[in-house]
Amino acid sequence: MIRIYFDWNVISNLKRQENKELKSFINTHKDYLQFPYSPAHFNDLMKGYSPDNKYFQEDIETLEYLAGKHLIRWEKNRTMPLFGAPKEYLEGEKNKEDIFSLMDMEKVFSDLDETSEDLGLGKMGNLMKSLFKLQPIGFEVNEDNEEMLQKMFPSISSNSSMWDLMKEIGPFSKKLLQDKDYYKDFRKTIGNKGFKVEPNAGNWNVDEVIDKIDEFLEDLDTNITFTEYVESAFKHRKEPINRYEFFTTAYLMLDMIGYKADKLPKPTDNMQNISTDGEHAFYGAHCDFFVACDKNLRIKAEVLYTKFNISTKVLSPTEFKNSLEKVIHKFPNETNNIIEDALKYIDFNSIVEYYPVSEENEVETYAFKLPIFYFNFFNYVVYRFYKEHNSVVLTFKRAFKNYSDFIFYTEAERLIDKLTELFGYDDLDELKKRKKEFIYENKETQFIWQFKGGLIILEKDTETKRPNLTYMILIDKKNTATNNG
Repeated sequence: MIRIYFDWNVISNLKRQENKELKSFINTHKDYLQFPYSPAHFNDLMKGYSPDNKYFQEDIETLEYLAGKHLIRWEKNRTMPLFGAPKEYLEGEKNKEDIFSLMDMEKVFSDLDETSEDLGLGKMGNLMKSLFKLQPIGFEVNEDNEEMLQKMFPSISSNSSMWDLMKEIGPFSKKLLQDKDYYKDFRKTIGNKGFKVEPNAGNWNVDEVIDKIDEFLEDLDTNITFTEYVESAFKHRKEPINRYEFFTTAYLMLDMIGYKADKLPKPTDNMQNISTDGEHAFYGAHCDFFVACDKNLRIKAEVLYTKFNISTKVLSPTEFKNSLEKVIHKFPNETNNIIEDALKYIDFNSIVEYYPVSEENEVETYAFKLPIFYFNFFNYVVYRFYKEHNSVVLTFKRAFKNYSDFIFYTEAERLIDKLTELFGYDDLDELKKRKKEFIYENKETQFIWQFKGGLIILEKDTETKRPNLTYMILIDKKNTATNNG
C-alpha cells in the first residue's frame, strides 16, 4: 500500500465542502492507500475534546475512516506499527495523567516517600531531597545570563541549590509550552541576543538551510554546528539521544532561531502547536507522502528530510490528488499484459545500483527506482538477464529510504489478495492457511504461479521479511498463468 501521513488540519478540513473532490479521490482509491495516525493527531484532537462537541465526534470518525486501526508510535528506541482504532486510543487519552504533574518535584518526592515507607525503606524521597539541597546549581548567575535565567527561573540565584533549580523546571516548562506570549517573548529574547537567523532566511533553498545555519553559528563564535546545537539540549543526560528526540528537537530549534518561525496567530496557539507540528513531521517521515496545510510546517519538514536523507515527499492538500495519480499502479487484466507492463519499467537511464558479476552475482544485476508503486506496494525492481537461458528475472521489492523499517500485516494481506485475484488460487482453504503463515508466522512460505513463459513467485525477503515479487520470464514466450503451487 502507498503510505500517506495527513497532518491534523488536513484531516479536520476533509469535512468541508471545498474538499469534496479530495475526499472523493480517497474514497475511490482507499483500498491501496494507507493513512496511519499517531499520538500527534491526539495532541491536536484533544484540544477540542468534549462528549457534547459534535465536531469532535466528526473529527474522530474521519480519523477512524482514514486510518482504520493503523497506529504508529515511538516506543523506547523505535517507531512501532500498532493496531488499534482511534476511538480505543481516545479512552487512554481521556484518562492520561497531566504531564506537568509528573514534573512537580514536591509531589514526585512525596509520592516516593509513601512508596518507600510501604516497602519498609523509610522516607527515601525526603533523603534525596536533602541531598539535592546540598548540591549547588553548577553555574553562576552573571550579567551575560541573568536576563535569560530570570525569564526561565525567576527565583534562581548563584546561591541556589540543585533542588531550587529542579522545582523551577516544571513551572518553566508549563509556561513555555502553554503560554503563547511567554514563548514568543522567550524566542524574541534569544533573537535579541543575536541568536536569530537573518530576515532573508525564509528565501533559502531547503537543501542549503542547514549549511546556512552552520555558517550563522560559526559567525557567532559558538564553535558548534546545527547538529551539535540540537545535541546540546541533551548534554546533561546520561542516556543517548534517540531519533524521535533528535528530530523533534531539531524542528523546534529551527523555529526558536527564527527560521520559518510560527506566528501562532490563533488565540489557542502556543509552543505546544510547534512541538506537535514537529511530531507530525517526524511521523510523516515513516511514510511515502507527508501532506500538511501549513506552508511553514511543510518547508521545515523538507529541510529536515533533506538533512537526514529522508525520501518522504512533502505535499500540500491541493497537490495531493495529482501527485498520487502519477504513482498509483493501474493493473492490466491479463497475465501476458502484466508481464509486458512489468518490463516497461526497466529503464537503463534510471539505474540506482549496479552489481557486476562476482561470487555473489552470477550475472550483472541492476536496480531501478520505479516511477510508480508497483501493485501499489513495491517501489524498486532488480533486473537480471540470463543470456544462456534467454530469460529475464525481475524482482520487485519494497525499500524504505526514510525512517520506516516496518510494514503492517494488512499491507502484506492486501498484496496477497490482489495477486490471487489476478493470478487465481484453486484451493481457498489452502490459501487461507498459507496467507496466515506468510503474514504472521516466521515461515519461508511461497506463492507460485506458472505460465508457459515462466514463473511468478511471491516470497519474503530473507533480511527484511517484507514481500518480494519475482517474475522469471522466457523472453520469447508469452502466455497466461495456469496454476498455482
